[in-house]
Amino acid sequence: MINVMIIGGGGREHALTWKISLSPLVEKILVVPGNDGMTGMAKVEICKLNTDHQQVIQLAQKNMIDLVVIGPEKPLSEGLVDVLIDYGIAVVGPGKTASKLESSKLFSKIFMQENNIPTARYESFTNSSDAISALDRWNMNNGIVVKTDELAQGKGVVVTHDYDEAKKTILDFMNNPECSVKSDSIIIEEKLSGREVSAFALSDGDTFVPLGYACDYKRLHDGDKGPNTGGMGCYTPDEWPSLDMKNFINERIFKKVVDGMKETGNPYKGIIFAGLMIDNDNINVLEFNVRFGDPEAQVLLPIMEEDIVPLLMASANGTLGDFKSHIAGKSKLKAVHVVMSSHGYPSIDSTPMLLEQKINIENKTKNSHLFFAGVRRNENGDLVNTGGRVLGVTSIGETIDEAKKSAYAGISKIHFNKAHWRKDVGNI
Repeated sequence: MINVMIIGGGGREHALTWKISLSPLVEKILVVPGNDGMTGMAKVEICKLNTDHQQVIQLAQKNMIDLVVIGPEKPLSEGLVDVLIDYGIAVVGPGKTASKLESSKLFSKIFMQENNIPTARYESFTNSSDAISALDRWNMNNGIVVKTDELAQGKGVVVTHDYDEAKKTILDFMNNPECSVKSDSIIIEEKLSGREVSAFALSDGDTFVPLGYACDYKRLHDGDKGPNTGGMGCYTPDEWPSLDMKNFINERIFKKVVDGMKETGNPYKGIIFAGLMIDNDNINVLEFNVRFGDPEAQVLLPIMEEDIVPLLMASANGTLGDFKSHIAGKSKLKAVHVVMSSHGYPSIDSTPMLLEQKINIENKTKNSHLFFAGVRRNENGDLVNTGGRVLGVTSIGETIDEAKKSAYAGISKIHFNKAHWRKDVGNI
């Protein structure tokens, strides 16, 4: 029996906590900082501390933690994995340098070029004047993408066909003190067309195991309108990508990441999340993330038939080769996840609003799961929202349509003032 620590407090971490708690190998799970919606789960203890490196180390040692699983990108980019390894604590996640695949878009683009990983052409800039001047070299009719180099919680990407919007985005990202996204370096790249999908694999630094695919909804409003968010929902695609496409993704993307990082002396351990654009047989990487997606984890983990803990331990210990013939995420079941956000999201409106759940969607049921993110308990013990993405409902079915209907039935039973959710999640 082992003790597990999970770092993070959102819906992704709730899904990870739930999935790991199902393992007969696990005795205790400590979630740091967690959220109040996770309380009451078997084996689970919430510890509301920040993720300061020394506090995490002391907590892990005090609780005899055998494995640490890091959910969000920030502690990965700050080198928490390296510190845990120095103290002899097994951890799932890439080190600080390997994490630059997500924390630096420029690092990622250069890495892809050097390792012949297919991606869109781009230019990078360290001042707004040069970036604005470069817009004349790009065909706005085809569209461009303006990205911050640094982490921006899913909000540092703007896709546009309009010169004025592109110019304003550059000035906002680089010069506007009122913009929530700040960056000293930006990238302009060509807009790719096709169908977008997120592909996931787990690596131990030497090999990898595919974990599945999910399609998410980044825009705030139906029909992909409004600003980018961290994600308003997602679903598991049906019989797509094709087997040939999956083989290409495994060999030309995941394998090249693992081999390329190993060659640099920075072996990649943990989740590889490749955001892909697929246009017929043409597959390109939009970006890499270095952890499970949120909300993608909320659809992939519930349909994963396997106990995930042996895979996570193998990733941390460098023994994933023992699972080389194993392909996780091969379930024929489909899942849909719908996010409920607070008023004003993706901006911050932290007005507490009581969650009125007229029915209880139990995480223990086979087909529906309620995963909390931005919630806390008030003085009366009731759950109230804390702004941003508040919660999400995941439902499972034999078809996407069946899962979608069940997810929206669950959403209809949960209420709080000014709640917002998309009505078209699962529409294909």
